[in-house]
Amino acid sequence: MAKQKTRIKRSFSPLYLAILSGILLIILIVNGILEIKRTKNGFYLLLEREAIVLLQHYEKNIQDALSNLELLENLPSGLPPSLFGSFSGLEESIAEYLVDAAHRIDQMDADKRLTLKDLQSLVNQYFITSIEIYDPKGNWIKGWPPPSPPADPKPFLRELIEKRRSVVVDLFGKPLVGEGQWFSIAIWRKGGSGIISLHLDSGQMRRLLYHFAIQRTISDIGFREGVLYVSVQDAQFNIIAHTDPGLIGKKEEDPLLKSSLQSSKPLFRLRQLSKEEEIFEVAKSFSFKGSTIGLIRIGYSPKEIHSVLRQIQKTVALSIFFFLILGISAIALIWINQNRHLRKMKEMEDRIQLTERLSSLGHLAAGVAHEIRNPLNAIGMGIQRLKREFSPLEEARQREYLSFTELILKEIWRVNEIIEQFLTLSRPFQLNLKKSSPGDLLKRLMTLFQEEASSLRIELEAEIDPDLPLVQMDEEKLTQALINIMKNGMQAMEQGGALRIEAHTSRDQVEVKISDTGAGIPQDQMEKIFNYYYTTKEKGVGLGLPIAHRIIEAHGGQLKLESQVGLGTKVTILLPISGKEAIGNRQ
Repeated sequence: MAKQKTRIKRSFSPLYLAILSGILLIILIVNGILEIKRTKNGFYLLLEREAIVLLQHYEKNIQDALSNLELLENLPSGLPPSLFGSFSGLEESIAEYLVDAAHRIDQMDADKRLTLKDLQSLVNQYFITSIEIYDPKGNWIKGWPPPSPPADPKPFLRELIEKRRSVVVDLFGKPLVGEGQWFSIAIWRKGGSGIISLHLDSGQMRRLLYHFAIQRTISDIGFREGVLYVSVQDAQFNIIAHTDPGLIGKKEEDPLLKSSLQSSKPLFRLRQLSKEEEIFEVAKSFSFKGSTIGLIRIGYSPKEIHSVLRQIQKTVALSIFFFLILGISAIALIWINQNRHLRKMKEMEDRIQLTERLSSLGHLAAGVAHEIRNPLNAIGMGIQRLKREFSPLEEARQREYLSFTELILKEIWRVNEIIEQFLTLSRPFQLNLKKSSPGDLLKRLMTLFQEEASSLRIELEAEIDPDLPLVQMDEEKLTQALINIMKNGMQAMEQGGALRIEAHTSRDQVEVKISDTGAGIPQDQMEKIFNYYYTTKEKGVGLGLPIAHRIIEAHGGQLKLESQVGLGTKVTILLPISGKEAIGNRQ
């Protein structure tokens, strides 16, 4: 038993299959996560490289614009033809900006009369020097600060007063340096009667040119796919140019921007604006003539990256599932083959043990046959002579005498039969194969058991196909196997019953079924029923079915057993018709 338990422990348990599958799943998941992470890092690395190239373009264009502005500031008069290409439309953009600012101020004053404090705030908001409001005749009404531009503004406003024009612009053809230089625009009010005039000194004009030059720089390059915004800030973190003009003039400051302003290398970060919105931001300082004067910030939308990553995640998940199924299938095949191999090893070990046991049993049986059989025969002959020659004359004593002698003879024959079974099981036997009719053999057995069955109140039933083919068989050995099976069936029906024998052809085999209506065999005993010496009978030896099993297998056939407690047992014997699988010699 200890050896058997050891063999069972060597089997490849399904638990190992589950553990290996779990390890494989963990490896695939970890590899998938690492792959997704590597891909994500690769996408962001490409985005960083693109951002660096774009920053370099912005920085170069801003530096070119600042160089041209510096050159412009040193000219004694307005924009020369040599710089017209660089600043084409820039002064017009400033004029449009100022005219739009004047109209806004007009509308605000029409909605609610502006105070001096309001005018002061508007001066700072629109980067101008002063705001003047006149009546329709050109008389000053209010403004901030008190009028310091032209002492007599009426010549500048004459075309408006005379209503020859609705807008007057005096911005072009003037040097950007020197004292007393004023740049002005004026409009005829739409929200009320009168004139609104805006004035800039040379410093404010240079500032506007600076802002508009940088704004046009980021606008001229244009947006690339995935870019949300471009922002240019000065050294005080004020926004001087932005793709959203509404943010110009506001101040944005955080640790990344501070670090970027102090570093010459671009810095990157991923900002989480909300649960579902992210921005990949890159910031870099820019300099002019060796001095850091501001920074450029670009915001990218990582939605495209996330979309691609989701597709990659699906692909990785499918790959994990595919390789998991493939791996589990491979492990399962290994498990099946391993278990098959282990079962074969177990069968070989069982056969070796059985051979050893049978060998020992053979030696024992030979000794038993030699030491017991001859005295047993002598005892049997003596009992027969006593039964025949020394019977009492009195009838009552004679019946008792004959009953005792008959009982002794039966026990002698039973002992002799047990010895024969030991000898059959332990020694090699050779099949004497020849073509015979299994149907005729079964009919002879029915006749042989008829009288015994009647005495036990057992009804014999037969359904034998008359056209059964001939089978290669050892008639004597097969008769012994069938007798053992039929005796087992009859002994299982102590209260009588029916023993049914069926025989017919099934494909290339002859199928014989022997069924009884006995007590049946419990399921927990079914696996042991073919074990040597296992028996459920009081006086049984446990060799009848094992010997029958061995004989059937020697003929290349199969023996199957089905049983239900309370309903009976059915034994099915399959014998090959061709006889090619029959084995002439069996150990």
